Amino acid sequence: MANQFYFEKFEDRKPYPAISDNKYRTILFQFFGIVTIVLGIAYLNWRWRYSLNPDALWFAIPLVVAETLSFVSTILVVVNFWSYKDPPKTPPVRYLSEIEDLQGRPDRPVKIDVFIATYNEDVELVRLSIIDAKKMIYPYPDVEIKIHVLDDGRRDGRDPAKENMKVVAEQEGVEYKIREHNKGYKAGNLKNALDHTTGDLFAILDADTRPFPNFLVNTTGYFRRERVAWVQTPQWFYDTSEPEKLSVHFIARFNIRNKTLRKGLDAVFGKIKINEDIFGNDPRLFYDVILRKRNYYNAAFCCGAGSIHRREAIMNLAVKDFAHEIKRVEDELITKHADNRTIEAQKKKLVLEQEIIPFKFHASEDIYTSIVLHADKENRWESVQHPDIECKMLSTQDLDSWIKQHQRYAAGSLDIAFRDNPVFKKGLSTWQKISYFTTIWSYFAPLWILVFLLSPVVFFFTLSLPVTAYSFDFFKYFLPFQIMNTLTIMLGCWGISTKRGDQYYISSFWFMLMALLSVIRGKEVKFNVTPKGKAFGKNMQHIMPHLIIIAITLIGIIYNAILVVRGIHPTASGFAANTFWCIFNIISLSIMVRAAYWKPLELTNINQQ
Repeated sequence: MANQFYFEKFEDRKPYPAISDNKYRTILFQFFGIVTIVLGIAYLNWRWRYSLNPDALWFAIPLVVAETLSFVSTILVVVNFWSYKDPPKTPPVRYLSEIEDLQGRPDRPVKIDVFIATYNEDVELVRLSIIDAKKMIYPYPDVEIKIHVLDDGRRDGRDPAKENMKVVAEQEGVEYKIREHNKGYKAGNLKNALDHTTGDLFAILDADTRPFPNFLVNTTGYFRRERVAWVQTPQWFYDTSEPEKLSVHFIARFNIRNKTLRKGLDAVFGKIKINEDIFGNDPRLFYDVILRKRNYYNAAFCCGAGSIHRREAIMNLAVKDFAHEIKRVEDELITKHADNRTIEAQKKKLVLEQEIIPFKFHASEDIYTSIVLHADKENRWESVQHPDIECKMLSTQDLDSWIKQHQRYAAGSLDIAFRDNPVFKKGLSTWQKISYFTTIWSYFAPLWILVFLLSPVVFFFTLSLPVTAYSFDFFKYFLPFQIMNTLTIMLGCWGISTKRGDQYYISSFWFMLMALLSVIRGKEVKFNVTPKGKAFGKNMQHIMPHLIIIAITLIGIIYNAILVVRGIHPTASGFAANTFWCIFNIISLSIMVRAAYWKPLELTNINQQ
């Protein structure tokens, strides 16, 4: 293998273990969560009834509405984090009778397919995933496990300008599958694979998803529960930037070779670390807390790569959708008073032409299919968020790629909300509806985040307060709520740091707002393949709104500081409160600005002797 990849130096990294639950911590979180909600209601009651500045309602009302919407998020977090319920782990399955009712059919060993979906990724990168997939072990030699490369880029040698993925698959001794179009994006690619395979269970891997040897051993046992439709494992990005000592940064950047100077720099700066996961790629909070705790409500959704599925559940969904479409056409023709002959002819034509689609053809096919499966009232399919990491993946390495990836997530979820909102989906339980609504609601956050970013700026240039005064009453209600809210989140997240996530939650306001506007305008959500590697795209378009807000915020602080010094500022307390608020906003916005110009420091060629 001639290719040299940037991530090779990270190959020895080991994943972090799943966090063990503690019932006392859960009880404490539930208590703190209830108190937080009570304090939040008290604060908002005071804000709406007593604090609004009557002379600036044009300013006061949008801010209090934003605070109210943000508080809805707080309530949803408490509900989502309420408890945890990891399903019991059981040994891997061997026979078909262990995972489904045979209904008189002869028993046999289960068959498992492993799908590696690829489009335009480096074929040698895909080879690494194939090699690791081949290393997967299984305790029963009579269980047939087949690995299939699903190449949606049609790199089978027909185009000399493209790398030959088919040759790589043949060299590694795995199956190779293509189709002549890209209809349905990844969902269509998986559909084509299911049309040509027979596995009772199938795993989905992306081009860069490299399973550990025990991936199947640790996940197939869940399917002994006949209603389990899929198992999602945590996605772990093993190439995220670890913090580097500032001394090492200086030594590498300036190629310092003098041992005395190097020791001096290490003594002074050795404990100061930089470049810690600048893009906030680490998904531990999402998988180990948010999605894992949704097991409690049977609402953990599929995230694609690193998941394993029951074919019966997926195909049952496809057949039902097929039957519903035929019934819809029939009802439509009956409404138009078509004769029976015409109706039967149209139904026959539809049967011949209509495709059976296992996964929803959508840019967010994973969560959309999860919603529909959970809503199946006849089968009551269940999902499992497995706690342990069973594979490793690559993270985005530049801001442009990161934003395109997350903008697709946002647009896909919002598109589902507008087209087939799970809140109104028949078949979902109340708690499942709340869980899916929580995910969708998070993508409306830019509506109130933008208000929070601009409110202090409005104050600086109008000198109008949204509250009657930053008085004792304000802090009496505000501070207890904020302190308790912080403690609640800390307990709910099981000690996992939320610092970088909180910063990106605010700093992502612009691309999420663009995603929301795009969906409202009815623009089709495209499935953009995330680059696997260092792309370093054009980032100025992503951070220009941040730079503008930071600039006008700083100008506002300077302007108001001059007024305070001259003794003509109408409210020094308002200036102090809003300046503190602005510092928090600037720090949060700056993370994306820093990410736009960040490049990893390569130390492999530095002589450390």
